[in-house]
Amino acid sequence: MLGMTPTEQLLTLSRSYCAARGISERTASGIIFRDSRTIVRVQNGGSLTMRNFERAMDWFRGNWPSGHPWPLAEVNPRREGAA
Repeated sequence: MLGMTPTEQLLTLSRSYCAARGISERTASGIIFRDSRTIVRVQNGGSLTMRNFERAMDWFRGNWPSGHPWPLAEVNPRREGAA
């Protein structure tokens, strides 16, 4: 999904991860940001610092559930080359 904004990338990963794990986005937000309101705030038009965006991307890459496809066009670096 090239051309996605950082916000769209974050929300796509959040939705997919939460669906795969059966958890709420508030729960995921609390785990990633230590603030259960961050993802909801972004969904409602709020901003996110680049540092927090990069933290979330790193977290998702390192914790993506096995057996579930990475929903972005980029290859999940953790899975690249895995046998």
